[in-house]
Amino acid sequence: MMQLWFCTTGFLGAFGLILGGATAAQPTSEGQPHKWLAVEKSLADFVTDGFELKTVVYDTSETVLKAEPDVHYFLQKGTTLARCDFRKRGQKSIYWCYQLTAPNKPG
Repeated sequence: MMQLWFCTTGFLGAFGLILGGATAAQPTSEGQPHKWLAVEKSLADFVTDGFELKTVVYDTSETVLKAEPDVHYFLQKGTTLARCDFRKRGQKSIYWCYQLTAPNKPG
């Protein structure tokens, strides 16, 4: 029983430190967040322009059981990031690319 109490206390203490650190963090920037802007380019266009494929993410959060997952391709060229999404819903396929843009600075 005492061992269970120590384990529970240690777990809750560690969890509290994690939450305490998360809530105490200060924002590192001001202004509007960055946005993904839809672009008229394909994944092949980005690769031709010198972008490198960095990662591929399979997302099942919005798909029904046994359906094909959404696929997100993330690319980078220097400090520029791009994302291409592929979704299939039944017989319909949706493919679109985005580029990460900096927020507008007030003038």
